[in-house]
Amino acid sequence: MNVRINTDTWFIFSILFIGTLALFIFAYIAIPYLIRKKNLNRIKYRYNRKINNYRRLEIKYSEIEIVGLQKSNQKLQIDAKNELHKIMQSDLKNANLSAFFLNFEKLYPLFSQSLLKIIPDITANELKLCTLIRLNLSSKEVSQLLNITPESVNKARYRLRKKIGLNSKEDLFEFFLNI
Repeated sequence: MNVRINTDTWFIFSILFIGTLALFIFAYIAIPYLIRKKNLNRIKYRYNRKINNYRRLEIKYSEIEIVGLQKSNQKLQIDAKNELHKIMQSDLKNANLSAFFLNFEKLYPLFSQSLLKIIPDITANELKLCTLIRLNLSSKEVSQLLNITPESVNKARYRLRKKIGLNSKEDLFEFFLNI
């Protein structure tokens, strides 16, 4: 049995064998790499989605908290104005007024501190006047609360405006709102 293999056939066969072997080796290396890459991309996508959901929830809860704080702040402001009107109608103004100023400090905790930074030499009476101006009370209402005349309130406003450095066209109420 004398089998002769043609060299051309043998060459083609060896090229096909080497090509198939190279293809299997390539597939053996490339397929797991592509699967790992796909899994990593899927994990990154899930992680980013969780982070985005977490941020969205965080923003939502902070907005809910802000709305709740705004509602409670409005309620406190309404309560403060009602308390102020009760003080104006009562006979024991001095005792109730000091309690009112304490409640005002709870409502606007940074108001006095920032006012002291702007005007370091402010007196206690001027601070009370600033507080009442911050509540947008008229000169008549302020005079009733502090037991002084409306003209004295206007003079005190003028002196306060001069101390702050505001001209007559600028509004004190607007200035105190921005503090």
